[in-house]
Amino acid sequence: MIVLYTPATGFPDLEIKIAYGLARVGIEAGCEPEIIPQNGFYQVNYKTYVSDKIKQTFLIILNRLLSSDRFFDLGVKAKDKKKYPANEESIKHIQKTLEKVNFDSLFSLRGISNFNFKKKTFCGHEKIRRFGGRTGLILLSSFHAGKPYFRDKIYDKFNLNLCEICGYLAVLGLNSFCFNIQMGGGKNKKYVIVLPLPNKKLETKDLQLLLALQKTLHNFWLSDIQPLKTFIIGLLAKVPSLSDIVNDLQLYFHLSLVSKDRRGDTVVEQTAIVNAIPFSEFISNSSYNSATINKLLGSSKVLPKVASLIEITNILEHRKRDNLLKFARLYIQETSSFLYPETAKYLLKEVVMIDSKIIENPALKSLARTLRYFIRERKYSYADDIRNARKESRDFEDTIAKMLREGRLRLEQKEKIHLPTDEEIKEIFRLANQDFEATKTALVILAFSFPSKVEETIEIKEEV
Repeated sequence: MIVLYTPATGFPDLEIKIAYGLARVGIEAGCEPEIIPQNGFYQVNYKTYVSDKIKQTFLIILNRLLSSDRFFDLGVKAKDKKKYPANEESIKHIQKTLEKVNFDSLFSLRGISNFNFKKKTFCGHEKIRRFGGRTGLILLSSFHAGKPYFRDKIYDKFNLNLCEICGYLAVLGLNSFCFNIQMGGGKNKKYVIVLPLPNKKLETKDLQLLLALQKTLHNFWLSDIQPLKTFIIGLLAKVPSLSDIVNDLQLYFHLSLVSKDRRGDTVVEQTAIVNAIPFSEFISNSSYNSATINKLLGSSKVLPKVASLIEITNILEHRKRDNLLKFARLYIQETSSFLYPETAKYLLKEVVMIDSKIIENPALKSLARTLRYFIRERKYSYADDIRNARKESRDFEDTIAKMLREGRLRLEQKEKIHLPTDEEIKEIFRLANQDFEATKTALVILAFSFPSKVEETIEIKEEV
């Protein structure tokens, strides 16, 4: 086995692209590559290693794939198009370089204590030609290229330099393992380039899975007005099978939202690194969860429900009960639909960590049925007052009393409304004394969700 290390450039996307590039070469050469995350760089293992075979495979890939200009569109200006594709001259130069040095020495563990990035090649390979000549780091190699490297010096035109081998490996890694997801269409068309960041060791079979997967996700459509922070949950809802892969491989995602300006040049509008696991766990738990999100995503003709998408994203990221209550209110307002009971219970139990004894309490469910009646009537004041109630006030008790008075009045008017018993009300107040926030949250969320099958059966019997 041979161990390689990415050059610790400080750019997370560049590091993983080089690692993926090395992995792609290893897969093609039959070397059974593995990628192991380290602090700020990646370790790439080749279980079987023959130096000449690795070199030959890399040169074949340069000639077969990276000689095409279609791999060099992202962030490359028209006047520079011919600088980047591998040509006969660059391939010969790399071949001569590889005759003198092996991959294991090029990608050995690097010391960078006295490194001057303004004078030296960024990856540390000083004796290898620079990628693209003097152009410097481009979006192909890192989506952070072109950013000012010194504070308050936004006009500093200095750009980092990368060697040809690292540059081509980065391009190979990007085009082999990224997902290219379309957002919007026509003049508003944008793309999110999704780069999986492993949080644990990726074995050869995992890398082969990611290599195959990216082709199935190319040009998957989402709305262009959807904020980038809601992108992951939208993507996973559209492709639920991806959630299982994220869970298994413990993936983060490096996201880059890109578009074309009037001159046709690529512009990076936003970048983010997102922990995809909370979202994948939510989507993979139940098909009802992905159906919930799909109701919010809209289509080419229907705008997405942005406010609800932002709140569900906040819930899964930060696990705050206030976000959950706000989400339920927005969801029913924007979709005119209740939450699925499976989704409501997952959010209550797994996300905001409310005890199942409270969620499944018959008295609480009984009062939730009453509250649901008023929500169906589009009278949200009771639900709003309960979710805004504070323990130190009597708003919770007063709101319930007021709701029950109106419920009795409607019952006298022959309307079909369920009312809890006095014992059930006492039980709810007992729960509230024990855990006020959990009780009120569970009550409101259950009221904002469809009745369970058992509750539906009870309601039908009562109506008969």
